[in-house]
Formats: sequence, structure tokens, C-alpha cells
Amino acid sequence: MSTLHIVNKSPFRTDALQRCLALVSPGDSILLIEDGVLAANLSTLADSLAGRDVNCYALSEDLVARSVSVADTCIWTVDAAGFVTLVCEHRNSLSHG
Repeated sequence: MSTLHIVNKSPFRTDALQRCLALVSPGDSILLIEDGVLAANLSTLADSLAGRDVNCYALSEDLVARSVSVADTCIWTVDAAGFVTLVCEHRNSLSHG
């Protein structure tokens, strides 16, 4: 059973991302939205995902709104339609905020 983990809080203000990373399992996905996209260019996120069979995505609209660019190739961008697709592709979703 795969889970979509949705992180919407800044990694500089809360531990939402760390709690998410502690819970992800192989086959799960992480979606960064709202202020959660601020984690998209953190090397610690890329390091945490290395070798874990976990896909990570960032919502493109929120990246643009916060002038954040995705520096690492392990994070893919999705638009609102991609967000919906991710929700449909996973049996469960869990918000970390």
C-alpha cells in the first residue's frame, strides 16, 4: 500500500519534513507544496532520499510563487493536474504540517 506524503510547512520553521522522512516506506512518494517547497533545494533532502525507492515531487506553482528552483534531479515538478494524478495513484495520503 503506497502512501503519498504531503509536506506543506517550511523545513526552517517546523519538523514536518523530518517527521515525513521518518515515516516513508519504499514505494511511497513525497509531495512538497506551499512552504514545503522550500525543502526542494536542500541537499539534506536529496541525501535522505538516496537509495530509498521514494519519489519526491514539488508543486510547480508553489515553486514559482516562492522563487525556488529545484537543484537536485531526485525531485520532479508537477502542476495541479499532476497533484491530482499523484493522489489517485496512491492508496493513502498523509499530510505533514
